[in-house]
Amino acid sequence: MSRNALIIAAGAGLALLIAGIYGMSSLATMGWGVPVFIVGMFVLVSGSIILVTRLLSGGGSSNGVLGQMKNFLGTNNQDLIGTGVPATALITGMRDTGTSVNDQVVVAFDMQVQPEGGQPYPVSHRQILPRLLMGGVLPGRTVRVWSDPSDPTRLIIDWSALPMQS
Repeated sequence: MSRNALIIAAGAGLALLIAGIYGMSSLATMGWGVPVFIVGMFVLVSGSIILVTRLLSGGGSSNGVLGQMKNFLGTNNQDLIGTGVPATALITGMRDTGTSVNDQVVVAFDMQVQPEGGQPYPVSHRQILPRLLMGGVLPGRTVRVWSDPSDPTRLIIDWSALPMQS
């Protein structure tokens, strides 16, 4: 069901709800007011719930409001650890984004990714930097990353392997 159809359904539910309230306000029209009110309440609530769910989740991992927020914070790629393509990445630059999640800093990394048996390529990536590793993650260090086979620029830094000096 498209987003526009859900908006129309929620609007129609609201209209039926208002008509039901109007119909119940008089004894003469109460016969049709109660069923219209019930149908309106059902259509409004179900249409709104489905619409909000679709808006928040979107159609895929990077769609919707929550998916875009996870992409911005660098927390959307957890599924790649262990299932993506393993590689190493040289951190060529890093900067504070001014954002923190649960009192942990989100850092923008500039990296040169070196896949096993492939050509290196540059990537700009945002991810939460664990507090315990703050002093050990610096430009010139190499970290282990996992990248998406279909989109090599979508990756995650694997903090379970400590950064190494290049």
